[in-house]
Amino acid sequence: MESRIFEAVQGGDLSEVQKIVDADPQTINLRNAEGLSPLIVAAYWGQTDILGFLRQQTGELNFWEAVVLGDQARVQAFIDQDPELVSAYSPDGFTALHLAVFFGQPETARLLLQAGANVLARTTNALDNHPLHAAVAGSNVETRLASAELLLNAGAAVNGRQSGGFTALMAAAQNADTDLLRLLLAHGADPSIRDDQGRTAADIAVSAGHTEVAAQLQ
Repeated sequence: MESRIFEAVQGGDLSEVQKIVDADPQTINLRNAEGLSPLIVAAYWGQTDILGFLRQQTGELNFWEAVVLGDQARVQAFIDQDPELVSAYSPDGFTALHLAVFFGQPETARLLLQAGANVLARTTNALDNHPLHAAVAGSNVETRLASAELLLNAGAAVNGRQSGGFTALMAAAQNADTDLLRLLLAHGADPSIRDDQGRTAADIAVSAGHTEVAAQLQ
């Protein structure tokens, strides 16, 4: 049962998830090998229907779930009770600020920054990145722009590198996100920086088939 729910969530099988939870409601409290709940796994895998179902079945969200879903009132209540949570790391090695911006919750990120979250915090996992890297990796174009702007205005390192030497500008070039490119360049992003493979942001844009973006960077 323990592995079945996570397999069903990752596979996008809503009916199977419903069947598992109906048979044993406590399965929503299980954790996978990384220490993540089914709800957070659903968020990571972009399974919105399953995420909605699990949210309905979940009573009180834990801190990390509240951050991922953007439940600001719940996040604030947790922080009021334990201010150290803004500096804590999730089971998979992210700060709450990383998770808020990655999952498209800029207002929750603003709350965390106001509570003292470190905009330069690095993950404890293999990504070794800043919240800015998490923001530009988000799937929602509008919220990643809003999150990146929020972080940059709060002092994010625009040319900070994550594992592999990847910068936020490189991610924007890879995604052909021209609005994000303009924002990063306006804040001093350096297009001449090379990653560990020797590639610039323009090189990465060309590899991704975005020749017009590459031309803007060269």
